[in-house]
This record gives sequence, C-alpha cells and structure tokens, in this order.
Amino acid sequence: MMIKEPTIDRNRSKELKVKLPVSQHLKLHSMKVLTGKQINETIQEALSAYFASMAYQTRMDDARAHGPVMVNESAEDDINGT
Repeated sequence: MMIKEPTIDRNRSKELKVKLPVSQHLKLHSMKVLTGKQINETIQEALSAYFASMAYQTRMDDARAHGPVMVNESAEDDINGT
C-alpha cells in the first residue's frame, strides 16, 4: 500500500515572529507611512530582492571560481554560420 505524501503549497503565507533592533523597526514603520504599504509587504519585497541578489552573487562567484568559459571553435563556427 502506497502512502501519498501531501503536496506542499510553497506560496502560502507562514507567520514568523522575529526580533529586530528598534532602529530597524522605526525604519520599517517610516517606510509604511511613506509608501502606504504594510510592513509585511515591505519585508517580503526586501527578502525577495535579497535572495535574488544572493543567487546572482552565487552565480558570479561560481563563474569566477571556474575561470573564463572556453568556447569550442566548431560551435563558434556554427553560431557564425561558417
């Protein structure tokens, strides 16, 4: 008998309690007032941008670690149509 694993909805929200320095909380509150967005929206946008930049940085670090990409001359000829 097979047991089916439940599917995970990765887009659902999950409440998370964190402690921030008061200075960061004041900045978040200021952004709320200035932009009209809720603090949770601001944090979601900031985290999305952070994780995207970290993924980009990881790709750049990997590229640097592996050195320049070597191009196969016959593949380059195919691209150039020669």
